[in-house]
Amino acid sequence: MAAGTGIETVFLILGGIILIGYFSELFAKKTNIPNVLLLLALGYLLQVTGYANAADLSGIMGIFATLALIILLFEGGLSLNILDVLFKSGRVFLMAVGLTVASVLGGALVMKAFGFDWMVGAIVGALAGGIGSATTISVLRGLKVPEGINLFLTLESSITDVFSIVLTIVFTQSLLSGSINALFIGQGILGTFSVGLVFGVAAGIMGLFLFRKIEKGYYYMVVLALTLLLYALAELFGGSGAIAVLILAIILGNEGMIMRMFNRTEEKEELMMREFHSEISFIVRTFFFAFLGAIVAFNSAWNFMVAASLILVFLALRHVVSLLVTRGTEIAPYQKLITAINPRGLATAVLAIYPLAQFQAYSQQREIAGAADISRQLSALPEIAFYLIVLSIVLTAVLVPLVMNGKRKEETGHETPPAAEQPETVAEG
Repeated sequence: MAAGTGIETVFLILGGIILIGYFSELFAKKTNIPNVLLLLALGYLLQVTGYANAADLSGIMGIFATLALIILLFEGGLSLNILDVLFKSGRVFLMAVGLTVASVLGGALVMKAFGFDWMVGAIVGALAGGIGSATTISVLRGLKVPEGINLFLTLESSITDVFSIVLTIVFTQSLLSGSINALFIGQGILGTFSVGLVFGVAAGIMGLFLFRKIEKGYYYMVVLALTLLLYALAELFGGSGAIAVLILAIILGNEGMIMRMFNRTEEKEELMMREFHSEISFIVRTFFFAFLGAIVAFNSAWNFMVAASLILVFLALRHVVSLLVTRGTEIAPYQKLITAINPRGLATAVLAIYPLAQFQAYSQQREIAGAADISRQLSALPEIAFYLIVLSIVLTAVLVPLVMNGKRKEETGHETPPAAEQPETVAEG
């Protein structure tokens, strides 16, 4: 907060952000418009009115971004059903992999055309190539589409969130090392991921048996504390803390199935953990989008042009990849809808700050060639990400009704009736 701000004012702002976040969630459920736009605007309003100082907030950027990353990974892992991933997501994996590769290449080309480094472009392609899971689910809540489409897009958003996180970390490390040797990078990635995987599996298996011994009422807080410790330990031993957290969450999220393999069926506070984590995730998500709005400068029309070019390229790539993946399947008639649902969300916001935070920490320890230029380019990513999130959500809000109206017209032979005459859709919270 800005210097000189009273304690009462700080509490008013913090409480106000949480309440506005809650009411924006309700608004999103009623209108199917993600609440991200309101939270970003709220953060920017705090900046322009002087209640939030971007320079002061940049000091906690690294810690906040990493914490949000951990919460995001844990939430993503809890929501991934192993059986769905293994047996119902063959084409989803094709979609996620194809879209991720295409977005990295497309992002690198677009960013290079605007004068950025190839690797910075690859980072942007990684962090913004996939659709945001929270925003995608928010859009799907109000659409009357087959369950297969819901499952396809929900799994895709979860998987691409993970791909975005992993690849952004990898490309950031490659940028900092200054090496693009494929073998060197591959060995580093394999080693880092292996250590993270071992830590995650070990923590997950032990957690299944040890967490149930925790006294009632303290379960989630102990799990959260050990998750933070797991991230730190994996990083200290040269592994990926992100991968460790993700694996732990996947194991805990599929506890029932895994415990049946060990002939153990005791009940535990799994439902409470999911509900409590949902609330923690809500708080982090709310404050992070407001935080992003508070630190963005909005001083470059050039960055807006970059973001607009990127989102158009990503939309075109999504159309091509979805057309190839869905061809000849039962979801092919909904290919245009799959293309239209193209919002970015929390993963893009968090990951846009991550490279700069890592660069600032890394540059304090050792000399980096071209450090000033790299710092300038990475400093532009939060603003570009802000524009990407806003443009992608606005574009989705415009395209989805058009596509759905066209779909209904094809099926019924007439225009969609006015909103008041349509059957009400029940949105589950």
